[in-house]
Amino acid sequence: MNDFMYEQQRESITEDWGDEISLAILSEKLNVPRVSYRIYYSKDNLTRRIFIYRGWPHGTPDEVEVLLGLGFTYAHPGDTENIPDQTVEEVEEEVEQ
Repeated sequence: MNDFMYEQQRESITEDWGDEISLAILSEKLNVPRVSYRIYYSKDNLTRRIFIYRGWPHGTPDEVEVLLGLGFTYAHPGDTENIPDQTVEEVEEEVEQ
């Protein structure tokens, strides 16, 4: 498998996804002018996975090391489809009468 995956989660759909992984950071760290990527979201929009293809001839062992160092993991078949929805806590409130 030549895809690498990075998973992010947020508490609320009103939050930003954060910028620890951006195209500018990836381009700089991989020392390439352009990085191709795909993003998949969970149905609840609280989890997203960023996929980057860096297989031969596009990737090098050094690039693999950089991606792993940034928190990417090797992607597996089905990783685009099995993105978990986060558990939402239901709170029951007593109504005073």
